[in-house]
This record gives sequence, C-alpha cells and structure tokens, in this order.
Amino acid sequence: MQRVIFSGLAAFACLLCWVDIAQPQHAYAITGSVRSEENDSPIPQVRVALRTDAGITVHPIVLTNDSGEFNFGQFPPGEYDVIAELEGYYPVRVRVESSVRGDFNLIVIRLRKVPGSAPAGDRITAHQLSIPQKAHDAFDKGMAKAHSKADYLGAIEEFQRAIKSYPDYYEAYAEMGFAHIRLKDFPSAEKDLRKSIELSSAKYGPPLMLLSMLLNDQNRSVDAELVAHRAIAAEPKTWRGHYELGRALFSQQHVAEAEASASTARDLEPENPDVYLLLSEIHRSTHNAPALLQDLNTYLKLAPQGRAASQVRKLREQLVKYMDAQPKPVTKP
Repeated sequence: MQRVIFSGLAAFACLLCWVDIAQPQHAYAITGSVRSEENDSPIPQVRVALRTDAGITVHPIVLTNDSGEFNFGQFPPGEYDVIAELEGYYPVRVRVESSVRGDFNLIVIRLRKVPGSAPAGDRITAHQLSIPQKAHDAFDKGMAKAHSKADYLGAIEEFQRAIKSYPDYYEAYAEMGFAHIRLKDFPSAEKDLRKSIELSSAKYGPPLMLLSMLLNDQNRSVDAELVAHRAIAAEPKTWRGHYELGRALFSQQHVAEAEASASTARDLEPENPDVYLLLSEIHRSTHNAPALLQDLNTYLKLAPQGRAASQVRKLREQLVKYMDAQPKPVTKP
C-alpha cells in the first residue's frame, strides 16, 4: 500500500522541466525593463516579483539581466502587480494587465535612488563600457524580439549582429542560447551557452544556470552537476543553481545531497513552487510522509492554479488517506 501511494508523484515528475511546461490557453507574456529615473540607464540585478491582488506570488522572483530586462513568461488574462526592488533604490509597484487585447505586455519601470546610498546598480564593468553602441543596439533589438514578440529567429539574427560587432559579447551568446532553447534547437543552444561561459570565464551566472537546466532536461545529470557547481560558484545566492544541482544529484540517486541542495534553493527562494515539487520527489523516495505532505501543502498555497496543481491535489488526497489509515501509537495509561 505504501509503495503504491508514494509512486503517485511519478505522474507529474516531468513537470519539473522549466522550459517546456504547457502553457494555458489564451496566455500572454509579461515582460519589461527596469531603468534609472536619473539617466534612463538599464539597472541589472533588480529583484522583480509578480503577484495577484491577493498577494500571491505567481512566478518565481527573477533578476533583471545586464540590459535591465525581465520576463515572466505567459499568464492567463487578468491584472497583476509587478514589484521591483533593489538595495539603494525606492521600491516600485506597477499594475499590469494581461488580456486578450494583445499578445504581450511590455512595461518600463523606473527606480529612484535613496539619497546618500551607493546602490549596486551603479557599478559599470569595463566589459560593459567596451561594448560598441552598434552591438548594444542590436542586442536590445534581439531582446525585444525574443521577449515581446516571441520572434526567436529574428532575435537570433539580432544577437548575431551584436556578436559580429563585439565578438566577446557573452550576454548575447547567452540570450541566443535561450532563443535556441525556445526553438527546441538544443545542440545550438548548448553551443551558444558554452561559448558564453567561456567568454565570461564562468563568472556570468545566467548561461551556467540555463545550461545546467538544459542538461538536466536531457537526462545528462553528471554533466548538469558539474555545470551547476560552477553556477553556484558564480552566483551563490541565486536559487536556480542549487535547484539544478539538486535535480542532478537526485537523478543520480544521491538523495541526501539532493535534499540539501533543494533545501538551500528553498531557503533562498521560499516562494518558488518548483522547489517544493523537487522536494516532494525527494521525500517520496525516502517515504517521508510528513515532509511530503508539507511540500504538497506549500506548493498548493503558492500555486493553487499552477501547472501541477491538479496532480498535487490528487496525490495529497491519497497521502492523507494513507496517513490516516496508519496505526496510531498506543499511549500507556
């Protein structure tokens, strides 16, 4: 009986994939950029959240890239709050509507400095300063085509123009890799991402995290583990590297280590529903019913309409019935 109930999670194990999740019908992208109110320059590494009227986080918190861009994927029609926060700036909340009147939402958020602060967003690297304006312009066009219009072929052409103007443009290689993933051209994606990693000397986190995800999705867990370790070294406080490491370790049946990595990802991003799906798989394998129930409850709290919600509810019902049927310890008088 125990084995049958716990095996129920296998039905939605494939839903851990980040890229090829099924999108709801009539879903629309929410994307935009964060810029300085002072000089209109893009601000990287801004934490951007997407929440409903009820305050429910409906997407894992994202960080803006070096061009200040962010993307929340696709959501059903409705109104949402986009919240942008960065140390040294006043937080900003923007109302955005995802509706049938358009196929995307492109918003611009402008942050104002807190007087007397020295925000991290002001740091400009020598690499960024060396990028020619022509390459910058092509990169921005590629980002707009990819994230606003889902024109990934057009985006790749723009990123290639940017790279032609500036061969060391590792951000362009990373974004080109993401576009190839969207087109399901995985060999090209891997080539682009590895080139980005090479050019940045593995100091730029996004291609490392994206490559570890891609390798995990291809069941290349040993390779994914190596890349995930490098992603964590580049950005130790970002949940994605720890999450992908947990996936890779669990695939290799290193359960204790996988649980530690997944728990770190949870601690770094406690409102991320995907982390609890991974933890639920881990706790299923160890037959830890109380921990599994907590994972399922948390997922449903964070993503009541999430992509795995119906499967999680069914499994939770089975699990509760199983736990209620277990003999209760007899207390001595």
